[in-house]
Amino acid sequence: MSTVKAKKSIGFFIIAVAAVVGIVGIALYGKSYSTNSKAYGFMIAAVIVAAVALVIGQVAGKAAIVNWGGVCAAALMAAGLGWSLTVMVDAIGYVISGLFQFSTLQSYITFAIVAGVSWLLFLIGSFTGIVKG
Repeated sequence: MSTVKAKKSIGFFIIAVAAVVGIVGIALYGKSYSTNSKAYGFMIAAVIVAAVALVIGQVAGKAAIVNWGGVCAAALMAAGLGWSLTVMVDAIGYVISGLFQFSTLQSYITFAIVAGVSWLLFLIGSFTGIVKG
């Protein structure tokens, strides 16, 4: 077991933090003006893929498969962010035209920042890998 723990790289901890930040982002997305079930699906899948990769990396230490977890989680989080924006386009236009107040977008902007940080951490963690090969 000590050899598996010694194989952890900095990416293991970065992806663990990204998964926690992603969960916070998913919770914040529920408070947005409009939501999309596809966005929820992609973001939840990103957190699940990261968690599975972390568990397999901790237990088995297989670098060839596990290190792809960060890449897949980053792609899924980016897809979730993209789908979340599609339902907010009208609201953004209404705020720009003055029909809605900016407070309508504040919860979405908070979500987008948190989810963007999660995506960036997944991306950085994917370059460093979860376990040392």
